[in-house]
Amino acid sequence: MNITPNISKKNIFKVMNFDHLMQIYENNYYLFRELISYLRQESKIGTFVVDNHMIHYELITSSKYTDIFRLYHKYRRPELSSTNYSIKPHLIFTLYKDAKLLEVKSLSQSKYFDSKIDSKLKINLDVYYWLKGILIKNHKYQ
Repeated sequence: MNITPNISKKNIFKVMNFDHLMQIYENNYYLFRELISYLRQESKIGTFVVDNHMIHYELITSSKYTDIFRLYHKYRRPELSSTNYSIKPHLIFTLYKDAKLLEVKSLSQSKYFDSKIDSKLKINLDVYYWLKGILIKNHKYQ
């Protein structure tokens, strides 16, 4: 039985792999926990401000081991300061408390189970930089 991959299949393997994805999930978990602790200290659970944009935390479901939620922006119209509107991204966040991981999926990835690792890496890496940027702008994370 030959278990070594043939030469044509070696080109499929990428530099970024499943281990990298798990490291990103773990980093996102710790960045998000840092953000939540910042919100608790500031008594702003649910909504926080970054660059004059309010970001709202919307919990979808919570259990002993997981939290599923969305983060979305709430914008105020400059001409009408009393009204605001929201832009909800197509991202679903899943916080695994026991494994200490934060996974981010698009709605299409949530709907179809067989998504490619490249798209998972891209979305989760973007969220990593976004969370890190929020914490740096609030002078909380360095």
